Amino acid sequence: MDSLSDIDKLKFYRDEIKHEFNLIAMRSTILVTCQSFLVVPYAILHTVADFKAALGSILLVATLGVFVAAILVSPIEAGHRTLNKWLIKQRKLFKGTSMLKDLAIDRDMTPELGENLDDDRDHTRSLAFSRYGPWAFIAFWILALINSFIRFRWMT
Repeated sequence: MDSLSDIDKLKFYRDEIKHEFNLIAMRSTILVTCQSFLVVPYAILHTVADFKAALGSILLVATLGVFVAAILVSPIEAGHRTLNKWLIKQRKLFKGTSMLKDLAIDRDMTPELGENLDDDRDHTRSLAFSRYGPWAFIAFWILALINSFIRFRWMT
């Protein structure tokens, strides 16, 4: 089998990068969709006349919210790791092939970035929601549970 040309490698890397971005976006969409379907019943349960009777259901909804967010942490992080590997390969290709330098963006050619994508603020910021979103929802549900228990104690 013939080895791939540099342009074929670049096309392959870009396809893989696009694929990983799409997977991360899809997983983030799943997270937000699931959480939105859980926040609504949680809020409705807080409006019932007999709050004490609804406390069990509130606990179940909040627990499910934490569970869904916690389950999505691992696949999202795996997507980030895979994406970073492809981006590093692409940057190495750009730096090693003068013919492809016109196809690179400035940050791909910045020598100080190298293989550490955490130093690339644009990249880090663009993926911040997907990386920290599950943890934000976990924190939300824990605080919501604490609020529910405080309300329950205040009523008794």
